[in-house]
Amino acid sequence: MHPALIIIDMQNGFLNPESPLCIKGARATVPACARMIAACRRAKWPVVFVNRAYRADGSDVEKTRLQVWEQGGKPLTPGSTGPISVENPPEFGRCGTDYEIIKPRYSAFFHTGLDLLLRRLGVDTVLLTGTTTPNCIRTTCYDAISLDYRAVVLEDCCSSNTPEIQRANMLDMANVGAAVCSSDRFWGGLAAGELTIRTAEPEDLDRIAAIEAACFPPEKAASREAIRARIAAYPGHILLGEAGGVTVGYAMGAVIDAPAITDDMFASAACHRPDGAVQSVFSLAVHPDFQGRGYGRALLDALIAQARREGRRAVVLTCLARRLDYYASFGFASQGVSASVHGGDVWYDMTLAL
Repeated sequence: MHPALIIIDMQNGFLNPESPLCIKGARATVPACARMIAACRRAKWPVVFVNRAYRADGSDVEKTRLQVWEQGGKPLTPGSTGPISVENPPEFGRCGTDYEIIKPRYSAFFHTGLDLLLRRLGVDTVLLTGTTTPNCIRTTCYDAISLDYRAVVLEDCCSSNTPEIQRANMLDMANVGAAVCSSDRFWGGLAAGELTIRTAEPEDLDRIAAIEAACFPPEKAASREAIRARIAAYPGHILLGEAGGVTVGYAMGAVIDAPAITDDMFASAACHRPDGAVQSVFSLAVHPDFQGRGYGRALLDALIAQARREGRRAVVLTCLARRLDYYASFGFASQGVSASVHGGDVWYDMTLAL
């Protein structure tokens, strides 16, 4: 992976409440963005500020924004200072190795030299931060994917005017193939060995079945046909972890409308309810060759984060007694002995309220 950090529109004109273009959630993301900028500089990854700067006569302002721009003091004009200025927050600082690109519209790629710059720098992954999520982040994400970059959206470094808008757009970007995670989760994944997390596709069946068979005895393992049915029914809720191009593990489970998992759910993918309130965890598995590197924790964290973005009320699972402390470390609370007799063992229901 050869990433570059893209910081979009984090300027006073979008951050300051006195500006007519202020995004309500933007200012709160400045500390997380500043930490990300500092970390990427330490890693010697390209840091690219993608900013707005309108001509003083307004000839390049979007027609949909022109009236607000004129009546609001003409924010984001070159050389401006104060609450409507083009300036980035002082917390970000500026480094001689940083790059700056001025964009004329929402996407950082539209009528700019960003694609050429990234290709000359050997970048294959863009880390997207800034404001506003439904406009500039989203269009940049889609253009990045269209241009064959891997897009990683750092959700705590992006902002919208409402939590509902933020959640819906993060979900949409994840659904088209972007990796959506917090900045902490991103760095944690790198520490675990540059784990890449994506959703399942039909061609993943063989590898998933091989990992299932390697991790569970026959009486507890899902059959190949059961796995095939799950991929067909809810691929977006089967998260695969890849390291070095190899699928090393997964976290999977249907969305359900029940407070706990029942044994019949393991047998049929028909239990999946797209609008259900609860994300289940049917299986969390990492191939024995790759265990002990934090991959399982990264996968479960990703499934929990996705459940939060989708507005679920809880995540539920069943586990053996020896795993109670492990799942408790994620915040799961034991609900006592489960009604499940899967594989002839005693199981415990666990719930994480979101």
